[in-house]
Amino acid sequence: MARSSRSGFTLIELLVVIAIIAILIGLLLPAVQKVREAAARLQCSNNLKQLGLAAHHYHDAVGHFPAAGKNGCETPIHPAIVTSCADPDFGSHTAPYTPSSGDLFTRRAEWSWAYFLLPYIEQDPVYKNTNHTTVRRSVVKIFHCPSRRPAQLYNNNAKIDYAGNAGNGLGDANTTGVIFRTGAAGPARIADVTDGTSNTALFGEKRMKLDQFTRSYDDNESVFTAGWDSEVVRAAVTDRDTTSAVGFLSWGPNPDIRVTDPVIFPDPQSGLSQFGSSHPSGCNFARCDGSVRLVRFNPDRTQFRRFCTKADGQVYADN
Repeated sequence: MARSSRSGFTLIELLVVIAIIAILIGLLLPAVQKVREAAARLQCSNNLKQLGLAAHHYHDAVGHFPAAGKNGCETPIHPAIVTSCADPDFGSHTAPYTPSSGDLFTRRAEWSWAYFLLPYIEQDPVYKNTNHTTVRRSVVKIFHCPSRRPAQLYNNNAKIDYAGNAGNGLGDANTTGVIFRTGAAGPARIADVTDGTSNTALFGEKRMKLDQFTRSYDDNESVFTAGWDSEVVRAAVTDRDTTSAVGFLSWGPNPDIRVTDPVIFPDPQSGLSQFGSSHPSGCNFARCDGSVRLVRFNPDRTQFRRFCTKADGQVYADN
């Protein structure tokens, strides 16, 4: 009787197949990552598009863009806390953001621009909620760039990955940008953007320390009550690490910091002031005309500062 023979893989053949599969995975993985990043950047761009449109709807309703908010004892001081602010031990940066009585929206007048845009991004129930704590913990998905972190609570606070354009500085009296401190001047109007709405930034992604979420001073509060703070505003200024190398002086935007160097940042929790992102090549911005564009990292300093100032009389070269 003839014996039937069975064919199968030898050990060497199996190892060859495994090696081929591993090589294919190695070749496909970068492509998959690029596709994912492209999708994330597109979603981020769409988020900024929605914020830009919301700011325009707000402008149509009230006649100006939203302000950035402020700390309680910075002028103008609400009458309910004037006595407290007169106490030298009651500093402006430790003052409550809201007085304890009065109309709800008057009490929240010092909150950030992000709070005042809520009705225009389909978040009216959050805007009208009378419980301050509930609002501070209300996560809004379009406030988050998917390339950086998921939309969720961080240290029991809602956060944001975008910032208003404060211009060429973050001083309390600086009004060169479009989103500046409440009380510094009348909030900016479209008519004030004399350099052209297509030439001026409105919102952009904010640069962050990825290993210091919730601990750094630009990420330790709720998005809604971080009035006039680098959590909700950024400017064309220098961060400490961009001045440490000769010839690399930068006003941003720059990539996120993945690991905080204690030599460059003696205080690891110190906040950043520049625009920036976790994208590989640049940072998304919504312009004052509602359009969105990507600005490459470390662009020409002079041109980027022109992009962040609304009325300096200089022509911004969009390149």
